[in-house]
Parts: sequence; structure tokens; C-alpha cells
Amino acid sequence: RDTHRLKRLVRGGFMMQHTVLHLEGSRFLLFDNRGGRNAGGARMVSRLLMVDAASGEETAIFPNRRTPGHLRDMLTYTRGGVSISPDRRRAMVTFTEEGKALEVRIADGAVLVVFDSIHDVSQLEAFPEERDTWAVWRQVRNVRYAGDG
Repeated sequence: RDTHRLKRLVRGGFMMQHTVLHLEGSRFLLFDNRGGRNAGGARMVSRLLMVDAASGEETAIFPNRRTPGHLRDMLTYTRGGVSISPDRRRAMVTFTEEGKALEVRIADGAVLVVFDSIHDVSQLEAFPEERDTWAVWRQVRNVRYAGDG
């Protein structure tokens, strides 16, 4: 990185990827906004992808075949994020436009924690007639582990 020269160009099945983070050796995690497909192959999904820069091998960490059905089809067109835990075993993955962040185990993609960005707006004076019933979904910009950036 000190020379600011391109070291290697890696191409693959990812599209609109970003937040590329070194995991170990030649393996990197990245947020792939639009390169994934759902189980039926019909709908585009966002995913956490591990890419080995040496071999070109790609592994979908999330979603994968073990992902619960209600979490398989998440899509965020232009944002999202990844943060790797200090022990390098887990990743926090933010699906901005879905209003969700997930903590997943890198080894198998198991979902450990789901954060839904739902806010109670019942106390806002702008909605007095719905005071007891209102909640609103909100985009999540990025959820990170403490000490990461």
C-alpha cells in the first residue's frame, strides 16, 4: 500500500461491491450489493462474500443454504457495510435499505444477532391521533464493533 500501486486485479461474480476488509492470508470479506441471487435464482440479493485473492475462489458467507428463509432475500442497492470482530470469527453486516444489521459467524454464516431499526414515534406531537400505534422503520447506515474505525 505504501507505493500506491495496484497489486492485483480480482474479478468475480460480485457487483457493486465495497467495504473490502482483509480477513487473513489472501482472504478478504466484502459487501456485495447486487451480485447474489436468491435460492431460486430469480431475485437479486446483497451478500457478505469471502474472496480468496490468490485463487479467485468466492464463498457466500451470508446468505447461504442454512440462512433462515425470512433473511435470505435482503437487498440494499447502494449502501451496506461490514465490520470484522476483534477475534476475526464474526462479522457485523449492515443492510442499510432493509433497516437491518446482522452478526454472522464467518465460519458457517450462522446468524447470531439480528438488529431491526424500528423506532417508536408514538410520542411525537406530529401524530397525536395515532399516538398509541405508530412505529417507523429507519435505514441503518453502518453497525460496527467497538474499536473498528
